[in-house]
Amino acid sequence: MLKPKVLLVYKESAYRQYLSSKQLLKSLKKGSYWKVIWGSHQRHHRTLEGVREALRRQGLNVTLALRNRVDSLGKLDGRYGLVVSVGGDGTLLGSSHHLKKTPVLGVNSDPLRSVARFSGSNLESFPEILRGYLEGKLKPVPVPRLEFFLNGKKSGWLVLNDLLVSTSSPAGTSRYVLKMGSRMEEQMSSGIWISTAAGSTAAIYSAGGSPLPARSRKFQFVVREAYQKKFGPRRLLKGVLGGGRSLEVVSYMKEGRVFIDGANLEIPFRLGDRLKVCLSNQPLRVIGLKN
Repeated sequence: MLKPKVLLVYKESAYRQYLSSKQLLKSLKKGSYWKVIWGSHQRHHRTLEGVREALRRQGLNVTLALRNRVDSLGKLDGRYGLVVSVGGDGTLLGSSHHLKKTPVLGVNSDPLRSVARFSGSNLESFPEILRGYLEGKLKPVPVPRLEFFLNGKKSGWLVLNDLLVSTSSPAGTSRYVLKMGSRMEEQMSSGIWISTAAGSTAAIYSAGGSPLPARSRKFQFVVREAYQKKFGPRRLLKGVLGGGRSLEVVSYMKEGRVFIDGANLEIPFRLGDRLKVCLSNQPLRVIGLKN
C-alpha cells in the first residue's frame, strides 16, 4: 500500500500539567504521588519518542498535534491516511470525533496506570503492528459507534464510548422522561449512561451495566441512582438494545447536559429538549484492537 500521511496525536502528561502551577507542584513534592506522576511522565515520554522513531524508520510523513489542539486542525479525513494516538483512551476518544473513514492506531503510553481499551499497541509492540498495517497484513477493525439527534437535528458528533445525560451539577437531580419503543417513564435520578458495546466496560459497567464484545452492534443504558419514592418503582432502569432500535429522553431540566465521551465535550439539554440515540452506520476503524 502507499505510505499514508500520518497525524500523531499525543497527550500532555500530568507532570507537565502540574508544572504550570508552582503551588500545586510544591504540595505534590510533599507526598508519594510525586513519584507516581514522575514515573508516569517518564514512561509516556519514552513511548512518544519510540513511536516517533518507528514512524521515521518507515519513512512516513508525520504531523504532531497535542491532544487539546486537534480541534484547530479542522477536517482530518482526507488530509491524513492514518492517525496514531499516544496516551490512553481519552486521547484516542478525542481524536475519534474527527474521524469517519481514516483508521486510528492507539498506543498505550503507560500500561502501568493508563486505561486504554481502544489502544492496540504499546511501546514494544507498536513497530510490529505498524509494519503489519503498512504491509496490508493487519486490517482495521470496525468498532460500532452511536449517533444522536437533538430536537430532530442530527449531531455531527459520533460516540465511541458513552453519553451521560444529566443535570449540569453532579449534586443535582436529573428529571426527564425516558422512552424505549412503546414504553415510557418519568424519572428522577443522577442521570443516564448510554453506552456503545465498546464502552460497556467503562463507567456504565461500574453503574451496573453488562460487558459486551467491542464489535457488537448493540448498545445499552443504565439509570444512575433512581429516586423511586415520588413515582413508585421504576421499570426502565437498564436495558440492551439491538440495531434498528433507539432510546429517547425528554428533558425536564432547566440546565441539563449531554456529555459526549467524557467531560471535555458537552451540549446543553434544557427543558423540553428531545434526545434520540441509536447506532450509527459509521464505525471507527481501529487498528490492532483486541476484543
